[in-house]
Amino acid sequence: IGGFACAVYRRNTPFIRIPTTLIGLIDASVSIKTAVNYSQYKNRLGAYHAPAQTFLDFTFLRTLPISQIRNGFAELIKISVCAHLPSFDLLDANCEALISQSFGRAEGADPGLKEIADRINTDAIHEMLKLETPNLHEIRLDRVIAYGHTWSPLHELIPETPLRHGHAISIDMAYSATLANSRGLLSDTEHRRLLNLFSRAGLSMDHELFTEDVLDKATKAILKTRDGLLRAAVPSP
Repeated sequence: IGGFACAVYRRNTPFIRIPTTLIGLIDASVSIKTAVNYSQYKNRLGAYHAPAQTFLDFTFLRTLPISQIRNGFAELIKISVCAHLPSFDLLDANCEALISQSFGRAEGADPGLKEIADRINTDAIHEMLKLETPNLHEIRLDRVIAYGHTWSPLHELIPETPLRHGHAISIDMAYSATLANSRGLLSDTEHRRLLNLFSRAGLSMDHELFTEDVLDKATKAILKTRDGLLRAAVPSP
């Protein structure tokens, strides 16, 4: 909201970005999008307005409730599935400890876990930079990093109390992975491993309002955003 206000005030007011959540540190920090939700659609109003500086400080992780750790964990699954298998393996091997110990920042956390967490987070940021920097204004619409963001932009805001972003995209990712599995693009073993990680992380994979009607409405909305094509990113080997 602050970035969007800076984008529209005098058309170009500089701002500094200091993300304080896991999802902000490893995902939103890389983007130059500033936006607000409107009429049950995610980021419907906004601008591309890069911050003058972005400062990343992972000590903020010690201040987060578990719900916000889970929220960011979903984006780490997204990034690792899209582009970095070693990070996915580390998330899979250390899932419960990463969440319960705030990615190694909680009081009394295992020092070795902090090293693993920092490697995961740093690699995630680097992968986001590699994927997003050549296409910051999203001129090219075929984006693997859009995994989990095909139906979730609408579904996230449908409930009376909107879903947390991480849960909305995990539902989308699980659905997309199931589509990939049904089409033979993702093996049964890989499919189960991915869904199991969502479950272990305490992330949603379904919702009572993730219905055919909502899917239809969300599909029509994303077709407008993606120039008439679905361009749904799905996992495959």
